[in-house]
Amino acid sequence: MREGASPAPPFDGVIAVADGADHVVGGLRLLERAAFTLARGGARRILCLGPRPAGPLRLPAVPITWHVGAIGIPPQWLDDAAPMVLLTNATTVTDPATILALATAAGPLALAAPGPGVLWRIDAPTLSGLSWSDAHGADLEPPMALPPWDPPPPALLFTARDVASRDQVERSLYARLGRTGDGWFTRLVDRRLSLILTRWLLPTGISPNQVTIASIAIGIVSGWCFALGTPAAAMIGALCFLASTIIDGCDGEIARLTFRESSFGARLDILGDNLVHLFLFGGIAIGLYRRSTDPAIAALGMALIAGVLLAMATVYFCVVRRAPSPAQQALFDAFASREFAYLLVLLTLAGRLDWFLWLSAVGTYAFSIGLVVLGRHRPAA
Repeated sequence: MREGASPAPPFDGVIAVADGADHVVGGLRLLERAAFTLARGGARRILCLGPRPAGPLRLPAVPITWHVGAIGIPPQWLDDAAPMVLLTNATTVTDPATILALATAAGPLALAAPGPGVLWRIDAPTLSGLSWSDAHGADLEPPMALPPWDPPPPALLFTARDVASRDQVERSLYARLGRTGDGWFTRLVDRRLSLILTRWLLPTGISPNQVTIASIAIGIVSGWCFALGTPAAAMIGALCFLASTIIDGCDGEIARLTFRESSFGARLDILGDNLVHLFLFGGIAIGLYRRSTDPAIAALGMALIAGVLLAMATVYFCVVRRAPSPAQQALFDAFASREFAYLLVLLTLAGRLDWFLWLSAVGTYAFSIGLVVLGRHRPAA
């Protein structure tokens, strides 16, 4: 979903720049996170009540107005307000799905989510007549009792006012980073390792695409190691590929945490995965042939490379070029998980890379055929 666009009715957002808005949680300042959350939830423009924090800010590409002065909503901003306005403060951490759920909730226009945190909606004409006391205005709490609204699960709604609550919020954000296509082994092992690495990478300011490129480079080195043809080099190659798969999970985690998902990043990730597979499988075939000079290995390696190229073309036409069906997406996610990296380490240790080559050759062709067949059974729109 692009910033500022959603199936919700038109609404604007208001953020109180409360004390603590400058603290960093999950790679973003709290104020930045609140602005991106409103924009991704569908807010067409945002009003920030309070001083703009010092230093550069990364904010969404929707119109943002700053108001410093008396507590309340400036009348000139309300003149162009949408029929509905959602209000929160910078120390309230929620997610775009919860914002969208509140914007589309049935019932009266005035609704408020129960704590923790401040999140409520109201119509613009009523909002223009409201006034706040000093006790409530700084956090933009509703100045009157509003009908309650219970966010649907698995809603995210926390307050991050102190060190303990910020730590709790960060843990909750990290816990939600998994993807629906993750297999049980990915959730059990890969995600735990990639989350540790993501926590370490976030403060460096590295971008998701830079992480993707690093993962691709390590994967290519893995294929080169296998191509050397020695057992020691093959073991290094297997470990490099395992590292590449773990790092490959970090790019998406950083992107989702910091609202830097992009279609280019998704395509770079798919292209990188296929490029790494090309070097990996080709390197394994070359290394095995160097050891044995067996023509069957050479033929198998060429068949596997052809299968990888076929898989790349199939992914482009079935996943990248157009939206895949749910069944195609499930198949793609299952193969993209790269859980076979652990099998590769075990087979390398056992000296049975030829088994891996056979399994990979069969798997690539089965994957391509599966994507095409599942696409033919796409349900009618």
